[in-house]
Amino acid sequence: MKRLILVHGDKGGVGKTHATHHTAAALKQVEHPVTLVDGDPNNPGIHRLFDGKPDPVLRINVRKPEGIDELLELFLSGSCDVLVDLPAGGSEVTDGFIEDRPEVGKTDIEALFRQTGDRLVILFVIDQSRDSMVALSHEIARLPASVTDWIIVRNGRVDDPFKYLEAWLERTGREGLTVIDMPALDRRVIELLVDAKAHIGQIDEVAEASVLTKMRAKAALRIWREELTKAGLING
Repeated sequence: MKRLILVHGDKGGVGKTHATHHTAAALKQVEHPVTLVDGDPNNPGIHRLFDGKPDPVLRINVRKPEGIDELLELFLSGSCDVLVDLPAGGSEVTDGFIEDRPEVGKTDIEALFRQTGDRLVILFVIDQSRDSMVALSHEIARLPASVTDWIIVRNGRVDDPFKYLEAWLERTGREGLTVIDMPALDRRVIELLVDAKAHIGQIDEVAEASVLTKMRAKAALRIWREELTKAGLING
């Protein structure tokens, strides 16, 4: 069984690319085979940090119907998981997974994955806003439960409770859902990695990083690896 892992958030600014960065680094650290896909043509952050380390990061414009087909062909022809950083407005991509039409960019993902035995995994990144929950609810209602695993990533950028999420969970329950927390990382550490074109798993190779910076980066990656283990993306 392979997994097509989409890092989603629908609206911009919730920390989706940050979550993809951490997830890719954690998978690489435990030597979990994965193909990385940067699906954001306007802000290819994963491509900048991971390309050629040690494998290429594929750039696929999944906003276009042809790009959705390219992504699915890549996944189906490969032998390992595929991790995709979706662009903002990721529901435009998942629109292509819920139709049974003989046209470009439209695939009945439920029928396809039942046939292949593969899984669609959505890492849905949210902040504390109502908008995040509206987008999450919309996507859960649309995508087929029989082949989809949901991991809700709480990005607590500000010190506020996730009251909309908690209220929603009370109404709907947690069946089929895993909720995990993305560790905070000092903005200066992120900027240092971006300037060095390095990912968080390579912090020891960044000459400008202080001992304290390296400790914080390693701690954040360790915590995230533990969260992904809890969610079943990494074997414990």
